[in-house]
Amino acid sequence: LAHSRHLFACVVHRMDRAAWLQSHVAGFEFWGGVPARLVPDNLGSGVMKADLYDPKFNRSYEELACHYGCLIDPARAGKPRDKPRIERMVPYIRDSFWKGRTFLSLEEINQALREWCLKVAGMRIHGTTRERPLESFLAVEKTALKPLPRDPFEIATWYRAKMGDDCHVYAASGGYSVPYQYRGKVLDVRITSTLAQCFLDHELVKTHPRVGRGKRSTDWNDYPPDKGAFFSRTPDWCRSKARKMGDAVSEVVEVLLADHLLHHLRQVHGILRLGEKYGERRLDAACRRALDFGDPAYRTIKSILEKGLDQEMLITTVVPVAGAFLRGPQELFASIAEERKEAF
Repeated sequence: LAHSRHLFACVVHRMDRAAWLQSHVAGFEFWGGVPARLVPDNLGSGVMKADLYDPKFNRSYEELACHYGCLIDPARAGKPRDKPRIERMVPYIRDSFWKGRTFLSLEEINQALREWCLKVAGMRIHGTTRERPLESFLAVEKTALKPLPRDPFEIATWYRAKMGDDCHVYAASGGYSVPYQYRGKVLDVRITSTLAQCFLDHELVKTHPRVGRGKRSTDWNDYPPDKGAFFSRTPDWCRSKARKMGDAVSEVVEVLLADHLLHHLRQVHGILRLGEKYGERRLDAACRRALDFGDPAYRTIKSILEKGLDQEMLITTVVPVAGAFLRGPQELFASIAEERKEAF
């Protein structure tokens, strides 16, 4: 801090946008307040375009400044003397905190660094002010800071992504569907720990729960009506629909999907649509007849319904089969000989 020189430091694996914002939040909580002006370097995690009069910040950093009510005033590019207090602290932390110490985790480092900021850096006699930074902070500067907002800041990262032909935009290694009317548009995607929100010209057009790396969140209603109706009817949906239409329909669907799921999925869709035209009862009877003939295919079931064969009784001819004699040849021949004696 500019007046007391009371400092806060934390360690991160990499300085991406999320780590940049988390470090600010942690610093404000450490001080218990917010300074009126922030003087950062022109790093890409916060400043998109360095300019003396009109610097451009990423939207995440703007949201943080708006939430905490502080002004972002970056140092001039290539002018380290605009922030000499920060530049001087880098070798001091390296020599006083790091030298001769080892740690096993990032959490252990930051816990030790927080204690060091209070007990070592905060209680030293500062070379310029000739005061202890922590004591000066508590006596004068703490009351001058703005109070922390009542609601916690939700850290979000913004991306710009173009909607592709598959009706998805991709941000933070995940895919999210957007209504097909926005195909080819460049959208702003706001990613938080739980949500993904898509904006066009500051207008919210779609919200999804956030998904993991390499996964997609798809709302089939975002597809054109002809494509969405097909892709939304997954194998599980077909099985559930078939069970409601009858046992025979369910059996046919299971047989087709078990044989080749992707190849027969369109056939299954066609069979289920026959129920809309002919009714569920007739479709179930036609499926039963197709199963009895050993040909549960779409063309067979459709032909049965068109010819009305599902309404005819299936007649099967029973061929009598002679029973087998299972007591051996000797007993067989003995019984034949006895029958001949009785005949004579």
